[in-house]
Amino acid sequence: MRPWLEWQFSASESDLPDQPVLDAAGQTYRNFAPLQGTFFEEALWNQDQLRQRVAFALSEIWVVSGVEIPYPYAFPPYWRLFRDNAFGNYRDLMRAVTLNPAMGRYLSMANNNKPAKGQSANENYARELLQLFTLGLTKLNADGSPQLDAKGNPIPAYTQADVTNLARVLTGWTYPTAPDATPLANNPAYYIGEMFAVESRHDATEKTVLGGVFPANQTAQRDLETALDILMKQDTMAPFVCRQLIQHLVTSNPSPDYIGRVSRVFLDNGRGVRGDLRAVVEALLMDPDARAGDQEGTPISSGFGHLREPVLLLANLLRGLGASTNENGTAAAAAATLGQNLFFAPSVFSYFSPQYRTPAGAGGPEFQIYTTQTAPFRANLIGQILYRTLDKNTPVRLDAFTAPDVSTLLDNIGMLFLHDSMSQELRDAAAKAANAATTPLTRAQAALYVALTSAEYQVIH
Repeated sequence: MRPWLEWQFSASESDLPDQPVLDAAGQTYRNFAPLQGTFFEEALWNQDQLRQRVAFALSEIWVVSGVEIPYPYAFPPYWRLFRDNAFGNYRDLMRAVTLNPAMGRYLSMANNNKPAKGQSANENYARELLQLFTLGLTKLNADGSPQLDAKGNPIPAYTQADVTNLARVLTGWTYPTAPDATPLANNPAYYIGEMFAVESRHDATEKTVLGGVFPANQTAQRDLETALDILMKQDTMAPFVCRQLIQHLVTSNPSPDYIGRVSRVFLDNGRGVRGDLRAVVEALLMDPDARAGDQEGTPISSGFGHLREPVLLLANLLRGLGASTNENGTAAAAAATLGQNLFFAPSVFSYFSPQYRTPAGAGGPEFQIYTTQTAPFRANLIGQILYRTLDKNTPVRLDAFTAPDVSTLLDNIGMLFLHDSMSQELRDAAAKAANAATTPLTRAQAALYVALTSAEYQVIH
């Protein structure tokens, strides 16, 4: 595992190509299909699989959406922030996202001017920066459990006064200036480049956030850097961020000990550095809980794993089946039918809430979009892919599965899709389906359909 990690940490980075601002007729370009298609091509075939996975997870925490920003050209620059910082430092990521114009538009920080006397600055980004991106609502112990006061009540991670003052801290930033345009104190929306400060629109009075003081007459830049420093000092950030990364990358129900071990790495990577995401990713993937089942005699705990969200399901299916793809967005359209429209998260809480719990009471964020409607769509979609009816431009190659005997066929399926952990019950069901078929191709299709629609495959362990 470690050699693979080292290779992934140094692999050449994928990229999403810049999209046009205007179409051939000079109108605003709004076609997301080519961008979505390229995303899947890179997810299927580029070497930097881990960087892309971590970047995608971070993008589901720091959400912007085409629902509010229907301009494809805004998204490659935003995506690169997660690509470039996936193995970097969380503080650098916070700064980069805060000054990105897409986030400036989505959560109203762009053109958020200092308030007139008796009024308040726009609190949208300040609130979500605290609630969703860094601290959460409640102070946490290192293991993710809530800190309690003397009466046994959870201690809030911040107050309304913190939100109000942080909103004032973040005033004075405007969109980048579009080419051939004149810079204004409040620029119109433009999504390439970094937002810049207009000091005359910044609230330079003294402010206090989370106990940290912002002296009067600091610049917008200095106030921002001070805010980032204060946030990074909050110990609750480690379990809040690490729990979500574990949920996206390993399991929806991490144990307190698992969260605690990874949180300690977030707080100190062993060299006195806080927020080192490369160290955090390595720790969460190499943790004993994550590696359970690798060796015989180390069983996977009950409730471990997470449902494959549609984008990851499609990428894994098409990669494993050797699909040929192009930039027509077919895979993205299929994911959308399963409840996950790429780049179009329905809210700031992403495609599904990290707090969602299944009817049985277990944590299971991805199950929020696994409904009575999308569940059969999953099975139908797998059938369409296997029987080559999804799209004529997205054929799959099943040669690797047309084995001379059913046992070898099942071994191949287990190795490629189930980490060599296919249960005997599933193996028997897939064998029964394969033996009822009459040709090597139909045997492969029948066995694959049983395996890929099973809970063992749909939930990653």
